[in-house]
Amino acid sequence: MNRVDRTSEKGFTLIELLLAMSFIAILLLTIALTIVQIGNIYNRGTIARDVNQTSRDISDQLEQSIKANGELSLTEADHQYVSKDWGGRLCIGGYSYIWNYASALNPASLNANRNVYQSGTANGNSTDPEIKLVKIADAGATYCTPGSTGAYPKIVGTNAVELLRSGDHSLMLHYLVIETSATAKDAVSAQQLYKLTLFLGTNDTNAVSIKNAGGGAVASIKATLPSSTSITCKAPGETGADTNYCNVQKFALVLRVAGGVN
Repeated sequence: MNRVDRTSEKGFTLIELLLAMSFIAILLLTIALTIVQIGNIYNRGTIARDVNQTSRDISDQLEQSIKANGELSLTEADHQYVSKDWGGRLCIGGYSYIWNYASALNPASLNANRNVYQSGTANGNSTDPEIKLVKIADAGATYCTPGSTGAYPKIVGTNAVELLRSGDHSLMLHYLVIETSATAKDAVSAQQLYKLTLFLGTNDTNAVSIKNAGGGAVASIKATLPSSTSITCKAPGETGADTNYCNVQKFALVLRVAGGVN
């Protein structure tokens, strides 16, 4: 009888195969996690870029309109500037800028006083039925002039251009205010300094917190926030925090307006 000598045959044992498969699985998992992390970093970068670029565009347009007008009154009765807890209006330089804050557009608690489109005049520039920040030709500043009931006119959407169009990042205003003081005026040149402050970011209000200088939570946006108040994304671990997509930035611009009055 012939015998087969198997001592010279080579192969992998079951344990060796299991070890190899485990190593490959760990390697594939590591690669997958790395790809996810790279995707998150890229996404955070693109959101930050969009926030910065959009804020510059908005600031430039507001600056051009204010300077083109040559004067600006922040007194609501003068029908140029309206600032409320839910948003505001600026009617100057032949154009009106009308905005709502992200908190006023929260689907869970829509603010009844928010700026809205006139019935039957859908916005031709956006599929979003809500106003974020629109620019509209308004030489007579009619949108800052209240009617007999004290209510401001609703916006004709077909003539409005939405400056914060719906997209992957759905950017929204979280705050916008224009300020000045009596000491900010030059008696000789009649030039007035104005400070424009805005907070712009992603639309997830649950991921955003408003805090005072001491770090305490603020219940809601006010028409005039103290300079020490901050609007930021919640820190990791806080309820509602979204470290991958949330981004809110503060921007401040000083405007020198010839012949400006307060």
